[in-house]
Amino acid sequence: MADPGLAFTLVDADSFAAIPAPAQPGLRCQTCDYWERLDGHREASESEAAADLKLSRLLAGTRLAGAYGMLAWQFDADGDRVAVGWAQFGPISTYPRAQVIRERYPALPDSPAPWVVTCLQVVPEAADREVSAAALLSAVCDELDRRGIIAVEAYPEGVADQWSLSPGPASVYEAAGFVRAAGDERYPVYRRELEGGSADVGWGDLLAHTRPPDEGEEWPLPLPKGPSEEDVFRLPSKPSRPNPFGDD
Repeated sequence: MADPGLAFTLVDADSFAAIPAPAQPGLRCQTCDYWERLDGHREASESEAAADLKLSRLLAGTRLAGAYGMLAWQFDADGDRVAVGWAQFGPISTYPRAQVIRERYPALPDSPAPWVVTCLQVVPEAADREVSAAALLSAVCDELDRRGIIAVEAYPEGVADQWSLSPGPASVYEAAGFVRAAGDERYPVYRRELEGGSADVGWGDLLAHTRPPDEGEEWPLPLPKGPSEEDVFRLPSKPSRPNPFGDD
């Protein structure tokens, strides 16, 4: 893969505003809750409350190992650093829409529960857009491997303009080492296995030894009800949900 000259950082409160606009006009990543809620939306909002909520969701994992988003940066012609790419990811329990999509493919392994990449966007002005996106996606996988995650999935769609949807093009996932694990060209599931076991940050160890003061709703993962912290590697229960792709 050619080096697109990018730098990568996890999102934080200072860089949150720099997340670039997605390809589809009228949308804003800083207020999008499409993946976090089955009735969520992608349309832009100027609501400060919506932006604050989105930031809190992205930073929910910081106490354990890191944020749930990564930016790709390049220097422009004036020598200023600008964000040209954005990836959102996290445990599947964080994204109900991803859970519903995944339930349509019973052949996928139930354990360990994967982390998912829900959004992958690179601005059209970036040099070699798909190469830049693959580099960003690879950086995300390296970060998740460092955290001890051993499986990552994504759910791009086979439409004419694949940049118009938040996961980005399927070809980018293939370039970054993902394979199609289920589905068809219209609704594929892409999956990549990571090493995980040699991680700098052991997710299971962090869950076993790191607890918030009250373990209430502020617990950043949150943990499922069960006998041990290892339940975090199992899929959530499967309540009845509407079809995320629309009526069959």
